[in-house]
Amino acid sequence: MSRYFRLMGLALADIIFTAPPAIFAIWLNAHVNTVGPWRSWADTHLDYGRVEQYPAVLWRSNRLAIISLSFTQWVTPACALIFFAFFGFADEAKRNYRAVFWMLVKPLGLRPSSSRGGKLSIPSIG
Repeated sequence: MSRYFRLMGLALADIIFTAPPAIFAIWLNAHVNTVGPWRSWADTHLDYGRVEQYPAVLWRSNRLAIISLSFTQWVTPACALIFFAFFGFADEAKRNYRAVFWMLVKPLGLRPSSSRGGKLSIPSIG
């Protein structure tokens, strides 16, 4: 049941956090970039792999271009953090984190103490 609510929460967050930024991105790209007339598929795909480079002086002089580039640069990490917030703190995820932690520190002689609920048990020296 908890997975269902997390999934529904993620879907709701997707609707809330995806639709407005997508509409904004479409509006922004429509105002920043000009769309030329369509001639043919050959013209559309001509030199398709070309990556144009512009001096910063040119694109930094346009406020909308700065907003567009910054928005597209930060939206992916923000979406990743939202996804992690929904699924990274779940009980099953925490169990997996704990198992990996103990697997990594096992060669150092550290083991979980069953009497302290999984707390760190440091072996005595000497």
